[in-house]
Amino acid sequence: MPEVQRIAAHSNDEWTPLREVVVGRADDLSAFHFDSSFSTFYWDSLNHYLRAKAFHRLPDGTHDRPIVPIDRWIVEELNEDIEGLATTLTSLGVTVHRPSRSVGASAFSTPYWETIQSSPLNVRDQAIVLGDTIIETAPHVRSWLFENDYLKPVFYRYFEAGSRWLSMPRPSLAAESVDRSYYSLSGTERAALSDPDMPAIDGLAFEMIFDGAQCIRLGRDVLVNVANRNHELGLCWLDRTVEGVRFHRLDALTDSHMDSMALPLRPGLWLTRSRQIVDQFPEPFRSWDVLIPPPMDEGAFPSYERTNVNLAISSTYIDMNVLSVDETTVIVNSLYLELVRTLEHAGFTVVPVRHRHRRLFGGGFHCFTLDTVREGTRISYA
Repeated sequence: MPEVQRIAAHSNDEWTPLREVVVGRADDLSAFHFDSSFSTFYWDSLNHYLRAKAFHRLPDGTHDRPIVPIDRWIVEELNEDIEGLATTLTSLGVTVHRPSRSVGASAFSTPYWETIQSSPLNVRDQAIVLGDTIIETAPHVRSWLFENDYLKPVFYRYFEAGSRWLSMPRPSLAAESVDRSYYSLSGTERAALSDPDMPAIDGLAFEMIFDGAQCIRLGRDVLVNVANRNHELGLCWLDRTVEGVRFHRLDALTDSHMDSMALPLRPGLWLTRSRQIVDQFPEPFRSWDVLIPPPMDEGAFPSYERTNVNLAISSTYIDMNVLSVDETTVIVNSLYLELVRTLEHAGFTVVPVRHRHRRLFGGGFHCFTLDTVREGTRISYA
């Protein structure tokens, strides 16, 4: 049987015809670890939950960092929906790659902290493809630190086919390395999100911490959300390392990821929550037309009141996190009928795929995927 020809990674935008993609997996996902890195990263969504739990304050005044098991039936339904996404992409002629399954112990430690492994689910967060270059990013959450090991078999295939492969400096995520200035925190909240018993690295200030989902690719131009000093260092690294790309800084558009705030569906058209978001973009991108679907009602999402994990780490806008197959075809959560109708009315072919537990796991179809090969080139749409 002849060997399948391998091609290098090649992806410059969010909308030209999609040829190859990585779809995340959650086979071994079993719990959330509410350490300071997880609680800080999801603060905008979790603060009400954490306040209700009094930040897991212990009698001695310290703060517990609980590991909360996820009910197995929820993970099974999540995996059913991920498989539905992968099958749909294959049926559309897209080559689908998957991370390897997790191996080894569920718990791990560094010299500074202990946590549990997470599954390589939201692969958009851990890497970004710019042209023929794969860039591994510097994760915010400690449990994510080794997720990209399970993407390495895929990345090696692209490297052997001619891709460049870079990694941002790996963060220690030790005490005092995360800039929390974006949030308005009380003294009690700040104490709860710190690690007073954890050793800090002498002389180390805020580190480079940055996710791929902070970027929106528009050919030669890339919009980058920067909400703190950690992100600023990541943008500086990208600007100095990647040639031929114009990076545009957006100051604190949101706390981190921007792909549920706005996504380009094709040149000249944004899918967004509001016109005010796009008004913060550089010209000419702020002059593009916008599609604004009706908001999703809170009651339309699953309830977790009778489970171990009665919380949501994403906003009700998570279903705007769509994946474009080309300029006219978009994969959308079948449960968000208002968005399906909005896109169909605008002339798009909508491919509905079910995704039930998106708020619990902090990701939609854009988050769950890393588009490694698209037909578009690095041209200017400005």
